[in-house]
Amino acid sequence: MSTQLHQLTVKYLPAEDRILLRIGTSAKTEYRLWLTRRFIAALWPSLGGQLAETADVQALRRPAAVPQDGPVGKSAAPEPPQTKPPVTPEVREALLGMEHQTAIDQSDFSKTHEEDNVDLTANTGPMMVTGAKVKPWDGKRLVMGLQTQNGSNITVTLDKKLLHGFCHMISTTVHKAGWGLNLAIGDPAQAAAPTRAIH
Repeated sequence: MSTQLHQLTVKYLPAEDRILLRIGTSAKTEYRLWLTRRFIAALWPSLGGQLAETADVQALRRPAAVPQDGPVGKSAAPEPPQTKPPVTPEVREALLGMEHQTAIDQSDFSKTHEEDNVDLTANTGPMMVTGAKVKPWDGKRLVMGLQTQNGSNITVTLDKKLLHGFCHMISTTVHKAGWGLNLAIGDPAQAAAPTRAIH
């Protein structure tokens, strides 16, 4: 089932020791899914790795402009292009951390799901997510298919801002749950903001 994403919320429920993921669609429907510690531990290397691919390192690799100064009427000898060294993992992490914080600052986490959404999992209750397929970042979006215990497959498409928001919500919620997973995003010095929902 492919969804036109409208809203995501992530909440830890201590009594279940699980995370409840609610996916609201533009068609005013909603899926409710359980995410376990085991599932998130398996998902994160792929999800976090694809988030790292969104960092705009190309701006750091562009060659510096070569000034064209010289006496009038005389052509200056061409100079070889000045290329910059490869981007180190530390620089990439710092850049990702800055971009992540910017995306979080620009996101609205205050809204809740629409009360009149039709819960497509009302008859079964939240479905347990047992697997996922994460397609590589294509420069504009990431497509993630969530496979549930009862055989359903829910496909979610995330642009860069939504991907940052979703990863942020998962990371901060797992930290609050005390699951002992290290879900760092970019430079760990970047501060994390409270989260509730992402649009």
